[in-house]
Amino acid sequence: MKKFFKNNYHILTYVLLYSSIIIAFYFDENVTGGAKNDFKYILRQVAILNENFLYSFLNYDEIEHHNRLSPVYITLLLIFKKIFISLEFARIVLIHILILSQLYFYKCLKIIYQKKFSLDKKILFFLSCVIFISPSFRSNVIWVESSMIGILLFLIGHYYFIKNLKEFKSKNIYLNIFFIAAAAYIRPSYCLFAIYYFYFCFTYYRNKISIYNVILLNIILAFPAFYYLFILDVFFIGHISTEYPENHLNYFNKIAIIGSIIIFHSIPFLFYKNFFLDTFIKKIILVILSIIISSILIFNFNYNLNNTGGGIFLHISDFFTNSNNLFYMLLPFFTFFILNILEINRRDNLVVFLILFLITPQYHIFHKYYDPLVFILFLTMINLNLGKNFFTKKRFIMSAYLLFFSHYVISFLNTYYINF
Repeated sequence: MKKFFKNNYHILTYVLLYSSIIIAFYFDENVTGGAKNDFKYILRQVAILNENFLYSFLNYDEIEHHNRLSPVYITLLLIFKKIFISLEFARIVLIHILILSQLYFYKCLKIIYQKKFSLDKKILFFLSCVIFISPSFRSNVIWVESSMIGILLFLIGHYYFIKNLKEFKSKNIYLNIFFIAAAAYIRPSYCLFAIYYFYFCFTYYRNKISIYNVILLNIILAFPAFYYLFILDVFFIGHISTEYPENHLNYFNKIAIIGSIIIFHSIPFLFYKNFFLDTFIKKIILVILSIIISSILIFNFNYNLNNTGGGIFLHISDFFTNSNNLFYMLLPFFTFFILNILEINRRDNLVVFLILFLITPQYHIFHKYYDPLVFILFLTMINLNLGKNFFTKKRFIMSAYLLFFSHYVISFLNTYYINF
């Protein structure tokens, strides 16, 4: 029996976590609190498009119950609803499509790390399964949120891009562009990752592929969205600036909160790096810079938790101190960690971090926008100089499982009992 578990622990983990999602679907699990209500709201839009599709699609910014969600996403839900008739059956089919994200995450890990460190594929498969514990992944897959369709398409596109690390082929670049564009049509914020891929192509592949062809394909794929938003003037994302006009452009709030969320999801990697404590004294300039940056953020911080969102660290601070003081105390450490990560590969990592800070244009900043995306990026896009022992020493991968499980428990307690 012990040998059986040793040889099949990765498969058993997958079966257990997959089964937990199916059971959660049966019981309408809503561990993040808002996914179920969001889905009910979305169904109103689906019904409106069903009544008069062409008019509603071309006047999407004026229909009743409109929001910032892509009309392509609403149309996709409408198509699935018509094909499968039963909404519940359509949801269960979509769940099985969306959990393919784990497979593509694994495929990315395998290309990057298997040959590099001569790793057993079981370890990488086991690591990829951790996203099934993510409260955001679970809720948004069960309630078919646009971010999960977006992340699946993003991971497929990212997989084709990473394939060039193994053997460069131009078609992989074009497939990457296509799937990232598809992700952006479902979840518009994913269009920002086109910046990273173009930067990478221009910096590392410009002698292997025509940059003009890369630009042209991006323009062709972006044109329908440009035409829809600016020529037809269906600017459905335009009302974001009027939600909370006094705070909408306060990027000090965004940098502080988004930075704290990024650090939360990077804890296993910071643990591996010993939280950069071994270089703390040597990097006095980074320490001073962290204090200066965090002081500026604190001085200009005015996020209103009553409007929801804010990230786990800000909520913990409010829950235990009834103020932002604990959050303010942690900000210099968050800043120090981010500066150290950027220093590992300044240009490449800076591009990714800028995208993460820009990916949330609205006032509300929720964990679900970054979970499990940030964790995936730390393993497949952000350069951390991870060594073989990150994968072979059990404590590091298990710390990832502990992080996701803790996040799930906190979200569960917050939704059903505490509500902090």
